[in-house]
Amino acid sequence: MKKIKLTVVALLIQQATLMGDSIIDIEYLPSSGKYEGGIGIGGYQINSDVGLYGNFQGTITTREPMYESLTVNSFNDPIVKRYNDISILNIGASKKFFDNLAGYIGIGYAQSDGITQKYDPSHILGSNGAYYVKEPSRDEKAVNINGGILLFSNNGKLTLNIGRNSFTGGNYFGLGIRF
Repeated sequence: MKKIKLTVVALLIQQATLMGDSIIDIEYLPSSGKYEGGIGIGGYQINSDVGLYGNFQGTITTREPMYESLTVNSFNDPIVKRYNDISILNIGASKKFFDNLAGYIGIGYAQSDGITQKYDPSHILGSNGAYYVKEPSRDEKAVNINGGILLFSNNGKLTLNIGRNSFTGGNYFGLGIRF
């Protein structure tokens, strides 16, 4: 699924670079409520008519060792922490309003994977006792409404992106280049 999402984003970015002013940015998604934060990439086509945009954001972390064959109840080891790792893919319309301001709104797909960190006091399952298991009962999938604004620097090359996802209920921030 992640390969499909990255392919869609790559195609949207490629399309954005072929038409009108284009922006590519790197996005930072802070933790919001029960959801882990992440990073992302976006491509935005900006012109006076309606353009296109697409972005992908996700939790980037290594949770090792991960034991997919174990459950939250295996071995009665205590739960240390619970995580909700996210993946969000959005597409939609963008529009330039002024020389230094554009906006975008769209729809996407979001999912959250429930991961639980447990502690093995015998240190058999993890070198420091910590190990991870999936907790499918906490997985979520939903439609995401996405929108934001793009602010351009005086020289028009640098872009600040301030956006929001309905799935996480949180804002994200991007820094990009306009060409």
